[in-house]
Amino acid sequence: MMSLDGKCIAISISDAPDRERLGFPQREIDRALATVCTALVRAGADIVYGGNLDPDGYTFKIFRNLAGAYPGKRKDTPFHHVVAEPVGRGTRYETLLSAVKEGRGTVRTQLARGDLLFVARPGDGGVRLGGETVTDDAQLVAWFASSPAISIQEGHTRARGLATQLVDARVILGGKMGVLADAADRYDGAMPGIAEEAIMTLEADKPLLVLGAFGGASRDIAIALDLLDPASRVPRGDQAPSYAASISHVERLRSKIPDAIRSDLSRIADDDRSEQTAFALTSLINRWLAIR
Repeated sequence: MMSLDGKCIAISISDAPDRERLGFPQREIDRALATVCTALVRAGADIVYGGNLDPDGYTFKIFRNLAGAYPGKRKDTPFHHVVAEPVGRGTRYETLLSAVKEGRGTVRTQLARGDLLFVARPGDGGVRLGGETVTDDAQLVAWFASSPAISIQEGHTRARGLATQLVDARVILGGKMGVLADAADRYDGAMPGIAEEAIMTLEADKPLLVLGAFGGASRDIAIALDLLDPASRVPRGDQAPSYAASISHVERLRSKIPDAIRSDLSRIADDDRSEQTAFALTSLINRWLAIR
């Protein structure tokens, strides 16, 4: 039996605003993403990822890579894509249809609506959503309208909570930091997504593997959890007020890190060698789960 058979592992990976200052080109983030996914899938795990439906985004990079790592004997889909309600409400029907067709056999796409997740799959001449079929933009809008609209912040928080319930552990890398001078570094939720997911994971007493070497919120999270030295913090300008509050919340969860594996978690938090780190993850996840 493979070491992570029957386990669902969440992957929270996004670009970091301080990546270039740390000397990493974009291809290094993509390489880390590919190697982490490959190691986990080959170990038998399913992967859960929350993202949008952009064909050039991280979601599609994940499952295109998984198609190559996919063990042929498996009959289930190893990748579970959770789409937050605000993202789903802003998605065109043709974009959704294209995504579920491309991911067929590899990806199980689930749309959040209210407090539930609905599997989206092609069928009956359109996209099946639970027991309904939508075939155009108007029907997709009506499907979402059957549930009361919620704020963007609440929508992202609910989706992250639903994803956390699905998984046994989470791996984080990069993440937005709310640097005010960087227009591309804005986040839609009450706090950066990776920070909120880290908090939810630790509060649920589930393993959190932090790859902090590549920067972003994950690096600050590693520092807050005492996995990296505070001196490794990258200077930056003013940030959104909620950022500091989210990192302070993470710091209060330091006791969730098991002492027995803290030194090993610190090593991977500071390791930019994608292959070595990726394959160390499976062992660390199993060791943490055995401690719980």
